[in-house]
Amino acid sequence: MTNTSVGVWPADLSWREVWRAGGVDEAEQLALPAGVAVSPDGSVAIADWGLAEVIVLDPDGEWRGPVMTRGEGPGEVQAPAAVTWLDANTVLVLDFGTSRLTTLDLATRSASVTGVDGAFLLPVFASGEVTFVALQPDSAVWLESPGPIEEDWQERSFVRWSPGTAVHDTVARSRARVLSGSTLPAWPRSLLGVGAETWVVSDPDGRYELTVFDRDGETLVRFCHPGEALPLSPAERGEGTDERMPEAWRLALRELGEPREPAIISRIVVDADRRIWVQRDRPPPGANSMYGAPGAMYDVFLQSGHFLGSIRLPDDQRLVEASGSRVWTLHAGSLDESSIVALEIEGF
Repeated sequence: MTNTSVGVWPADLSWREVWRAGGVDEAEQLALPAGVAVSPDGSVAIADWGLAEVIVLDPDGEWRGPVMTRGEGPGEVQAPAAVTWLDANTVLVLDFGTSRLTTLDLATRSASVTGVDGAFLLPVFASGEVTFVALQPDSAVWLESPGPIEEDWQERSFVRWSPGTAVHDTVARSRARVLSGSTLPAWPRSLLGVGAETWVVSDPDGRYELTVFDRDGETLVRFCHPGEALPLSPAERGEGTDERMPEAWRLALRELGEPREPAIISRIVVDADRRIWVQRDRPPPGANSMYGAPGAMYDVFLQSGHFLGSIRLPDDQRLVEASGSRVWTLHAGSLDESSIVALEIEGF
């Protein structure tokens, strides 16, 4: 196992906003972006579950508009959950509403569809919550699948399905602490990050240990890092004042007590350069944690496990993708409006 060295990116790193798209402009609004992907030239495709649309932005953030809209036809969607780029002019979209994958040529708007195994999607449908979904250019679909709940512990499995296969693969399994069916991020469990060519799994017992796999599931490297868990927040202890948290939750969290060893990490992102971004801040209990906590600290590693350093995102922004010194984030405004933001890391 590789033990990574301790270090930080230069202290004078800062953020510069390049462009912002979406927000309150009624003609260019986002509702519930469930999947966001960036092409090699910097174009952004957004699978918006709430609008039932797939929207494209050009590399400068200019709104090219929806390229797929609500419907059941070959180039239409009902509940798009993930998107990826096959090349500069072609997107691949996973639609939960029709249980299919759609390949769309943006130049000609021609589309082809492939059915997704309904049994693979069923546990997520039944739970009523999509906690993790990823889509690779080879049409592999990844989900976090919930299992039975026993005494406030739920079995969670990360599973993968590909067209032409009769069964799906379970790539990681662990137990998650839950409250009213929602995961409590302070309790350690396995986490997964999926890139175009590789995927990364964390240790189920909470050690800061990551294993990197290639597309065929062969282990490339396993490495450790000496980071420690952040202290529990008031919300995690049931002492928060956020009005969005029901009082019953606060009481339940106080009765539950604290985990013996809080989770060191809460999310893994594999970026376009195959770097591994490990989120340290945990989202509050009950929050939609698909994109993690806003304004979070990330430890960043090369695929080899070499530690590049740590960096914190601007307030209210959640990591979507990164390439070189550019980072794309999802921003939620004061009115819960969503924007896609392109940032540059200055001094990188």
